[in-house]
Parts: sequence; C-alpha cells; structure tokens
Amino acid sequence: MDRLKTKLISSLLKIKGKSPLNMARYAASHTKFYNNFYKNSSLDNFEKLPVVTKYDLIGISPYDLLSDEFKNKVILYGETSGSSGSPTSAFFTKSDFEGLISLSLLSPFASEVKNTAKLNRTAVNGLTFGFTIAGFSFGSILQKAGFLVAQLGARSTIATPERMAKTIVKLKPSVISATPLDFISWLKIIKLDYPDDYPTVVDSIKLLLSTAEPCARSRQHQIEKFFNITHINTYASVDGLVSLQCPCGEMHLIDNLLEVELLNSKLESIGPYGTGRLCFTNLVRKSTPMVRFLLDDLVTVKRSNCRYGYSKSIYPHGRYELSLDINGRTLGNLDFEEIIYRHGLFMNYKVDVYQDKINIILEDYDNNSANSFNISELQNEISSITGTSCIASLVPLGDLTEYRKVRGAKSIIKVSDKRKESRQEMPCTL
Repeated sequence: MDRLKTKLISSLLKIKGKSPLNMARYAASHTKFYNNFYKNSSLDNFEKLPVVTKYDLIGISPYDLLSDEFKNKVILYGETSGSSGSPTSAFFTKSDFEGLISLSLLSPFASEVKNTAKLNRTAVNGLTFGFTIAGFSFGSILQKAGFLVAQLGARSTIATPERMAKTIVKLKPSVISATPLDFISWLKIIKLDYPDDYPTVVDSIKLLLSTAEPCARSRQHQIEKFFNITHINTYASVDGLVSLQCPCGEMHLIDNLLEVELLNSKLESIGPYGTGRLCFTNLVRKSTPMVRFLLDDLVTVKRSNCRYGYSKSIYPHGRYELSLDINGRTLGNLDFEEIIYRHGLFMNYKVDVYQDKINIILEDYDNNSANSFNISELQNEISSITGTSCIASLVPLGDLTEYRKVRGAKSIIKVSDKRKESRQEMPCTL
C-alpha cells in the first residue's frame, strides 16, 4: 500500500509539474528576475543555463521572483533565515501551501503520527514564526493529522525557553515540533525546575518533529534513545520540502517534485548522483519559480531501493561554504557531528581545526563525566579521518549554550577552520 501511494503521488506530480526546461521558460516569461537573468542565455539547453546563487538575489525586490500570473493569488510570504547572508524570498498560493502539507503525509511515518493523535491529541509547535514558513507549515501538518496544536513558536521575548518549558509541563503533549537544540534545552529546564513533573512529561512525549537546524543521524538517534521517542527530522523544509525521513533510516527525495543537480567547486554539473553542491529546480510551484537554484549544501545523493517505494536518498553534510578540505576529503559540519554524537548526547559542541591539531569541546547534557564515554575513541576516530591529532574535552552544561536565554539565530558555525588554506566563508547571521 505504501509503495502504491508513493508511486501514485509521483505520477500526479509528473502530470502537474513542468519539465526543467519548461519551468525555466516559464520563469523567464513570468518573473522580472529570470527575465533579466536569462537575457543573454538561450532557453534551448537547460544544463547551459546559469546557476542562481543566493548572492544573485541580494538587493532585488521580492516581487521580482513572483510570477505575474499569481500576483493576485498568493496568500503567504516567507523567507529563509538568511544565515548565509542573503535571505531567499518565496510566495505561496493557497494551493501551494495545501500541497506542501499534503506532501508531508506521504511520509511513511504518517500512520504513526495519526495513531499518536488518537492517544493524546495535544501537540506543541515550538518552531519559529515570522519570516520562515516552517512554523506555519508544521502547525498545519499537525492539525491535519488530528492534533490540538499549541502554536507557541520560539525564540521571542514572549516564548522564552523557561516559559516554553513551563507550558510543556502544563500541557503534557504527545508531539513537539522544534529544532533539536531547543527541544533538549526545554527538557533540561523541565528536569531542573520541575523535577516531580519531569518523568510524566517525558513519558507523554512520543514524537519529535524537527527541522530548521542541521541534525546528524547519530544525534537524532541519541535523542530518540535518551527520551524514548521517535525523532522525525526533516531536511530543508523551508526550501520546498526537499526530503522526507523514512523508517528505513534514510531521507528520500520526492520524485517529480524537484530536479536535483550536484555541482562541483566550479559550479559545473557532476550529475544527479554522488557528492556535491546541491542545486535544484522546483518543477511544481509556479508562484515563485526557482530554477537551477544553488541551495549550496554539500550533500550525497544515491539510488535507493526502499521498501516504501522511494528511488533516491539524500544525506546532507552541511553548508558547502563552511566545509573544509582535509586529508584528501571534503568534510562538512555534519560529518564531525556524526562522529561526536555516536559517543553520547551532548547539549552542544565546538570544533576548531588548526594546522597541527583539532580541538573539540563537548558540552555536558546529563551529568556525564569524561569516564562515562570513551573520549579516546572519539579522538582516534577524528584523527583517523582527518590525519590530524585531536584533543577533546568535556565542559559543564551552559558553557557553550545559554539554554535559558532566547536565541537570536540558530547555531551556524560549529566547525571553524583556522588553517592558512581555509576556504570557509563566515556567513552573517540575521
């Protein structure tokens, strides 16, 4: 049944969507930005069209990306967080937004989410509201699944971590949507401030829906194990639901929704599979057509033989601009995170890469000590991959994360390349 549903939705998207070249032609005809951007390009060969970067969008009016066909039909405006220095604008029609919500129900986890609602209908949506669309979409996803949703948001002067924690204690939800760091911060505050309620609160939580913050698989699994929950992590939801998490352990690309290309360091196409810089074309959403748009995460895309019917899987390594070349490999933030969280659940971490050494600071979460996990194994694993001596140390809770204070932005720079040959570009955060 799941494979049949997946194939049916894929077929419907193929009927509804355009070919990559036809979407480029549509964008050139209906938006001011692409009309200008393609003025010196032939619209006969998709692969020869110039790649759009976030920096190409600096200074333009958001309306330059809006299709003239939909200027009186769009109902929602959103932006990416802008943590790379240039927020990307997007407009949604009612149909666009409803389609986004419906696609979420393609997830093989959809049945588990709906069954959870039958046992305890209360859900807390702790994703931010405002510029990004994630808060609105995840709240709607939960409502569609049958939940009573507390749209609390996060990271504002009214939705402080301590108030979030207090409200979670009062409501005892079965589902929370949040970034992983916010989620474990709230649970830590509950344990410290409401110790008598903590066991009941944790027992009531069955699902964590997370997005908006990179999360390695090992970190996801540590959160699942520590709190005895199912953790459903979504990659790049703000940019159009790029992927769906699957019980098989992988994140899948939805066929016929996006045309995904991988580019090398020179922005040359290396094909649809392998490891490279992620570039995509949305084949369905015409209100804000995005054609050959460089999301610019370093990702690996591979073929999949998933029992749920998905044919492609994607794994993010982190932002390309923050990745580093070392020991013949290109490593992203999540490559370091993957190793770190295999050794325990930490509140946060920081990695500094020098010419002759790598320093890692691990922030304690639950009264760990250096003896509660094998720190030498972590050091050896990092050293083996990077070819550089590694020193790791554990610091008390609160040294890296002011978890009781409102965060102004999500954590961006966790791995800093301090070598002479570093090509990292430090993004500005908004």
